[in-house]
Amino acid sequence: TSLNMKGIKFVFCLIFLVEISTGISMFDQKWKQTTQVLLGDCRTKTGATKEDFETLRLRKIPTTKTGLCLMECLFEGAGIMDNGTFDKEGTIVALTPSVNGDLSKIRKFRELATACESELGHKRLQNCQTGKKILQCLATNGSKYGVQFINTKKMNV
Repeated sequence: TSLNMKGIKFVFCLIFLVEISTGISMFDQKWKQTTQVLLGDCRTKTGATKEDFETLRLRKIPTTKTGLCLMECLFEGAGIMDNGTFDKEGTIVALTPSVNGDLSKIRKFRELATACESELGHKRLQNCQTGKKILQCLATNGSKYGVQFINTKKMNV
């Protein structure tokens, strides 16, 4: 399925960075439709459960294989992963829409992505563990750069 790139990037921001606002413009509706397509595709590919989706919605790291595979599928769709490995440039692009052009925050995203690239390299782990390692790296290092990716009060690491 060919998806609108802005919509795909929005998936990541939607799940990990922003809360859904109650007012939905026409543009937001298009993003929402694209997001629903990606979520549906990932659910079909991974066999993810409602609980897996709820874990991500609560910004927690999944503990089930289906939840981890769902997260990896969404990361692939958002460009954070490419062919099963961490994609530094894709991560920066995926995060950028969440800061409305704030260059200092974009610079921090670049530093964060560089730190995770150094830590993770381009390893491809089995059983959907790559996405978990990526999120752990972003979460652990994110506070240094003013970004919160996961709900640290209920973190499942």
